[in-house]
Amino acid sequence: MPTPPAPALPSVDFVSKDVAPEAPAMELVKDDSHAAILQARPRPAVDDDDDEADNQASDPEVSFVVAARRKAFWRKPVVRMVLWLGFIVSLLGLALQIAVQERDRIAALDVRIRPWLVKLCEPLRCELAPVRQIADVVIDSSSFNKARGDSYQLALTMKSTATIPLAMPAVELTLTDAQDQAVLRRVLLPTDMAAPAELPAKGEWGTSVSVLVTTGGARVAGYRLLAFYP
Repeated sequence: MPTPPAPALPSVDFVSKDVAPEAPAMELVKDDSHAAILQARPRPAVDDDDDEADNQASDPEVSFVVAARRKAFWRKPVVRMVLWLGFIVSLLGLALQIAVQERDRIAALDVRIRPWLVKLCEPLRCELAPVRQIADVVIDSSSFNKARGDSYQLALTMKSTATIPLAMPAVELTLTDAQDQAVLRRVLLPTDMAAPAELPAKGEWGTSVSVLVTTGGARVAGYRLLAFYP
């Protein structure tokens, strides 16, 4: 039986690359909208060191380690010894300051400490003096009488209510007239009254002093006394 003929295939035309039609080029159009600007904005570069630092700062284990190191530092024997030494020096400095400031009262309270305070005052150029507490000094009794001519005799007794010796105060004498107006004022220092430097604790001391009134003697009708520290 004879073989049927093969069907005819359609012909294909090959076109060279040079004559192939070109696809239309895409035209770029500038977009100034806000959305385009935000989308086109480049993302800032992230430094690896900054990321590592942020991770360490946010890591709770790092703060725990730092706290532990601080505690370990303050627990070192050398650090503790330095702290104790500074505390002792500060305490001695405070005690020295109090001793210098209250040296007169300390010496009055205990006579045995007085030599030590004298030695302490030598390099500091300070001196020991009796305590001044004028509130504990009372003029217990007094009199003012005319003697001869313009001379008057003043007698007084001072008493101390303190438990420690006090510095001897000065005395202000004020002469008044019949209207209680001041006619004459005079200050009598301890040296003028031949008084000791100290008034004994819970003790008393008396004296008699001659006072000369050269002016206004005829108008003198009274007097006032005031003990004070100059």
